[in-house]
Amino acid sequence: AAYLCEAGHEKVTIMLPWLERSRDQEKLYGQKDRFVSQEDQEQFLREWLRETALLPKASTLLDIRWYTAWQETLENSVYAMGDITGLIPDDEADIGILEE
Repeated sequence: AAYLCEAGHEKVTIMLPWLERSRDQEKLYGQKDRFVSQEDQEQFLREWLRETALLPKASTLLDIRWYTAWQETLENSVYAMGDITGLIPDDEADIGILEE
């Protein structure tokens, strides 16, 4: 998604899992990188895009949306709590790229 922004695409949205439970965040991100809110995590991501990935356009243009999720320990997977396709407005649903 970030590279699409850098390539000049006007509207790029990425759907990311929001882990509400702190124990899920700790399992996935470790003790250091835990977030109180989606806004805190978004700020962290935008700073990472700008300073570490060196993708300045993406750090400002990328539309970040969140879906509530949980972390399954046995499978070490993150699962959505509901249908995330309902969170995308029809007029913005041009293409979808799913990645594990």
